[in-house]
Amino acid sequence: MQMKLADNIGRALADIAERDPRVFVLDGDLADSDGAIHFAQQHPQRFLMAGIAEQGMVSTAAGMADVGLRPWVFSFAAFLCYRAFDQVRICLSQSKQPVTLVGSHAGGLSGRNGKTHAAPNDLALMLSLPNIAVWAPADHHDVRLAIAGILAGDTPAYIRTPRARFDENDSLPGEPSPMRWIAPKRPTTIVATGLATRWAFDAVEALSADGVQVGLLHVPCLRPLPAVERALDGVETIIVVEDHSRFGGLASLLSMRLPQRPQYNFGWPVDFCGKSGPDETLLKHYGLDGASLATAIGALESRRTALEPEQENA
Repeated sequence: MQMKLADNIGRALADIAERDPRVFVLDGDLADSDGAIHFAQQHPQRFLMAGIAEQGMVSTAAGMADVGLRPWVFSFAAFLCYRAFDQVRICLSQSKQPVTLVGSHAGGLSGRNGKTHAAPNDLALMLSLPNIAVWAPADHHDVRLAIAGILAGDTPAYIRTPRARFDENDSLPGEPSPMRWIAPKRPTTIVATGLATRWAFDAVEALSADGVQVGLLHVPCLRPLPAVERALDGVETIIVVEDHSRFGGLASLLSMRLPQRPQYNFGWPVDFCGKSGPDETLLKHYGLDGASLATAIGALESRRTALEPEQENA
């Protein structure tokens, strides 16, 4: 059965709540779309339908956290991050209340809903605030890892999940970790997060079929950011692929960590507000589908290898 990653979160929380009475869920009138419905059906007494009132919902969750509960707030990322930003800033970030925001339908692919429901720069907002853990899972294993990590800590958190649906067994290679290799490290290595890791994996497989080998590092945890410097030691060219604006997300984090390393960024243009249309059409138009990425990255790799003899003789 196919389901959204937010559905995995709702189901996992429903199971956890059987043994953890602190867990509550609040929803902004989107429970059947953002995954909260699974919790609501299993624990109706610990579910609050807050309606289309994101600011009040986040403030309510902060009050619940202040008395020892662990509330999880569900809505579309566009509504949680933008409409309730001031409450997230004051009630969660500044007050350090352990509320977790689950932003479904994150990124630039909003289907027929268009730009009002797209969230191509949500990470820029959340990463600009202190004290908030930030996760961008790519499969249900990442989801379980993020939930466990968040509940083991005592800080506010944000999990972004895409609108896309996946089979339960449709997982990326490797053991779940805040940072894991999907394809072995190479001189040219892709670093990706969230849904974009799947696009990057398609590109890696297409390149491999043509005899071109590039690495792929998946980073579902953006704060606290794992030791990417150590992981990327020896990598000559970093290619960032993300379902986010090219500014303010993973690309910006890596530029700060590795300022001297050549880096090429693939994501939504900084002037992209979101558009209505099929995922495949939008990805191809903006060069983010696997085939387009493979072509662009293959050209970069050809240029790098062509320069190697000159560098050796310099």
